[in-house]
Amino acid sequence: MTLNETSRILSIIAAAYPRFQVDRAGLTLQVWHEMLGDLDYRIVQMAVQKLILENPFPPAIADVRKLASEISTPKEEQLDPAEAWGEVEKAIRYFGSYREEEALASMSPAVAKVAKYMGWREICLSEEPGVVRGQFLKMFSQVQEREKKEALLPENLKNDIAMLANKHDFKLIEGGKK
Repeated sequence: MTLNETSRILSIIAAAYPRFQVDRAGLTLQVWHEMLGDLDYRIVQMAVQKLILENPFPPAIADVRKLASEISTPKEEQLDPAEAWGEVEKAIRYFGSYREEEALASMSPAVAKVAKYMGWREICLSEEPGVVRGQFLKMFSQVQEREKKEALLPENLKNDIAMLANKHDFKLIEGGKK
């Protein structure tokens, strides 16, 4: 999104909410552009329009980013935990515990990640499937929430965090790598 498009977004918000203030020095425009500039203008525009229709108060940058992320995420990537567990059960039936690579490849990336974290063989051979199911559902929800939060970050901020982590030899959360 260009600086001019960000200005149009702020104008739309200001027109819908008379008390919404855009400072004359341009700081508001700079901050909004820095936080939303990596997004597609049309998606941000749709998000702002939806927020205007649903909320009596002006949206914050976080509201716009969150809704823009939801709008731009394909429905097939928005699995709920029960659907994710269904993928695991299907893979157990088709591939069993000995064909782990094929089983993980048959699942969506987020489901495969959680199954790998938990241990494919352990999931398959558990004598208490109800307990494993509960653990999977909880872990899947946590991973999904973490990925949603990470998706909200602007690319330049993600890069800055990665550089800082590398510089100080911190572990990055998403891959557990140094």
